Amino acid sequence: MSFPSRGQIFQDRVDKIRSTVARPSLDTFYEVNFSFGKYQTWLGESPGKRRTQGTDFMQKMKLMCTQAELPGTSFVESSVTGHHQGITEAFPNLRNFPPLDLVFYADADHVIIEVLESWMSYINPIQTGSRESNAYSRFNYPEDYKETIHVTKFERDTFIRESRNATYQSNMTSYEFVNVWPIDLSSMRVAYGDSNVLRCNIKFAYDRFFTTFNYQDVQKQVVNTPVNTVRAKDITSSVTQGEFMPSNPDFRGAGNNKNYEGSLMPSNPDFRGAGNNKNYRNVNEMVPNSVKNLNI
Repeated sequence: MSFPSRGQIFQDRVDKIRSTVARPSLDTFYEVNFSFGKYQTWLGESPGKRRTQGTDFMQKMKLMCTQAELPGTSFVESSVTGHHQGITEAFPNLRNFPPLDLVFYADADHVIIEVLESWMSYINPIQTGSRESNAYSRFNYPEDYKETIHVTKFERDTFIRESRNATYQSNMTSYEFVNVWPIDLSSMRVAYGDSNVLRCNIKFAYDRFFTTFNYQDVQKQVVNTPVNTVRAKDITSSVTQGEFMPSNPDFRGAGNNKNYEGSLMPSNPDFRGAGNNKNYRNVNEMVPNSVKNLNI
């Protein structure tokens, strides 16, 4: 491809590109979701509803997060000389992920500070009395304290069905940070004088992140548990009822078939018409043993 020519340079009126240049992304529309599934291990008893004003502590952290970051990434390059005479070439070697920086408004109940301090204390706890002269620490296993955090970026017109002077709505973009753990809780300065809101800065390390661009609604999420199991009640999804139906003739029309008491009956002769079969005394007899042992 050659260098751009005169004809490729935009020279038309500005009103023809107004719909493009007048839609920048604003940095004040975002949300951070703390998908903590192992907090019972590293936090223990969660703060009461009185200290969190009727919500759970993860909801309070989400609302009090005043600054977040959309992640970047970089490559560690390796230089090679001599593959082509007189030329030094660079190739990517490793991929680096910078820390995730979050800033919270510290609440008057100090719930956020307590959660972050407890998290870091669990990673490297004191094994003996903290005031003992022979105290020592021992690290816990990463599987017990590494969590998941989501950062979602949306725009001003994302939740407006018919935006003014716009032909479409902006969708959302989400970043999922995997195996997150805190590495640096900054000091918070307090002093006499003019009062300011106390802020809590913290850096998180993570293994990697995944990005989903341009999706309309919240996608299915599975909350991890301390033993890395998946619980069906932890699955949140915005799909409408019936979207889990596979393309199977036994499933089609299951919602209107009186022989099915649920819409997830498999194509098995033992299940067909099980809702009207008097040979089954209870619902448990309709479920195979392999399903009962899943511990869902």
